[in-house]
Amino acid sequence: MNIKSNFAIAFCLISLTFSCSNDDGPTKEEPITSDHELPNSIILKNIPAGSFTMGGSTTGDAPSVSITLSKFQISEKEITNQQYIDFLNNAYLDGWITLSSQSTSDPCGTYTENMIVGAGDAPNAGQIFLQLGETGGCTSGGESEHIDNKSWISFNSSSSTFELLDATKGNWPVNWVKWYGANAFAQYYDVSLPTEAQWEYSARGGQQLDFPTDNGTMSISKANYNGDSPGVYNPNGHSVAVGSYPANPFGLYDMGGNVWEWCQDYYSSSFYADATDPINTVAGADSKRVRRGGSWNYHKTTLLTYERASDFENRGNNHFGFRIVKN
Repeated sequence: MNIKSNFAIAFCLISLTFSCSNDDGPTKEEPITSDHELPNSIILKNIPAGSFTMGGSTTGDAPSVSITLSKFQISEKEITNQQYIDFLNNAYLDGWITLSSQSTSDPCGTYTENMIVGAGDAPNAGQIFLQLGETGGCTSGGESEHIDNKSWISFNSSSSTFELLDATKGNWPVNWVKWYGANAFAQYYDVSLPTEAQWEYSARGGQQLDFPTDNGTMSISKANYNGDSPGVYNPNGHSVAVGSYPANPFGLYDMGGNVWEWCQDYYSSSFYADATDPINTVAGADSKRVRRGGSWNYHKTTLLTYERASDFENRGNNHFGFRIVKN
């Protein structure tokens, strides 16, 4: 113990009217109102460092390139309604979010729904994190989708807490989440969304799989998706409980289908090149973010491990979700 530390201890013993701390103590900027430890219900799988061929030959924006990644961990399942509710209740106490009733429209009509909006010290404060969608959603052609695609999260104004509308839906993937809301969840727990390269490496299962299933093939017994043909209306389709289908060789569930998964990267059709731990941090003209994996209402091709998609950060409907990584 150094002289400075000895003096500090002696001073504390002499006078209780002064507060004492050493140079390693907490500062007033550190959070003090909530526990930010990642919930125990989120199981992380170890993904080893390695190199793989990223991309494929079927789409113009995904040429085959050689990528090397450092080791990381990724959640074995998509983040669930209950896990997101736990985040919301803590974030609400910390002043990270507010609730706002806003008008929204889709091809089926115009509605007034509650929106969870970032506030205070939250990342992207002022942006909508999550829409508490009260309908099942709507196709671009104006067809109503199954009511089980609604948001199963509600706000109880009496207790000022977020809660499940249906206890059986706690293990379903959170939906209607914008990129901002997925990113806020990750930052709250000091983790991150996967980079696009981390996501694809994880999906391939260490075996260069074409589909992110147990053996790289795809069928309705291996994932929750909408058949082989694009644009088919499925009035009975919806997400299901995470982990309902076999895991891939890394032990990861639902890397294909169920809900699309947001990634860290901005999207660029020309970003792919040989690299180590790549991430695209350049917003580009439209500031779209990458989403991967397909969903319950998309066709088989979108579930390919190298199939790319993107969307605006403020988009998020009944088939958008996410998982997290820890580097």
